[in-house]
Amino acid sequence: MNNFSNKIDIGELIAVSDFFGLNTYRMLTFLDDGVMEVFETKEAFTEKYGNDEEAAEKIEWVELNNGKIFTKPKGELE
Repeated sequence: MNNFSNKIDIGELIAVSDFFGLNTYRMLTFLDDGVMEVFETKEAFTEKYGNDEEAAEKIEWVELNNGKIFTKPKGELE
């Protein structure tokens, strides 16, 4: 179980779940299970996934205007 509650707020949750086409409950479940990730900075993201092109091969991701990055694995999540 991941403690992500201090990393995201409800507005971010709604925006990102809409971007990925998930309902908010499903997204919370994926975050809690560690399937989806939240990065506070672009540096933390690139440290794990490399540059944007390398990351695009492995995951889907979105960067918000506040610099946070949300990721999910490519393909359908069940």
